[in-house]
Amino acid sequence: MSQQGAKRREPRPLPSADLCSGLMFAGIGVVALWVGADYPLGVPSRIGPGYVPRLLGILLVAIGLFLMVRSWWTTERIEPTVAWRPLLLISAATIAFALLFEASGLLPAILVSVGIANYATHENGWITAVVLGAVLAFFAWLLFVKGLSLPLPVWSK
Repeated sequence: MSQQGAKRREPRPLPSADLCSGLMFAGIGVVALWVGADYPLGVPSRIGPGYVPRLLGILLVAIGLFLMVRSWWTTERIEPTVAWRPLLLISAATIAFALLFEASGLLPAILVSVGIANYATHENGWITAVVLGAVLAFFAWLLFVKGLSLPLPVWSK
């Protein structure tokens, strides 16, 4: 068999980033709708435990459908590599927030988790972490503690 007669196999194109993102969002939304299906909705003045899962599920499915439709017009393809640094640092920031919230309160937990997550990309420096952490902590305190009057620990007891 000659080399000229053999056809080279072209690699299959990777799926669209929007299509994969849309499938992920829609899938998570369907799971949220399924899990929250048996919870009562309540009434608008007194929402029940099924209200937020159902609302978030519907929003996630809508975002997923939008991204899947948008994938017909976009050409961006998925990069087949895993960005380990952002994956590990964002996961570590989430775990740090969960561990520190009970022990030290809302504001220190936010500051530490933003400080860790800030270094998920090389472009950010410590000034970005301090400013972003302070702004996020202030608005979280303003919204949850002052605005919604939730009994959250702000500082350690």
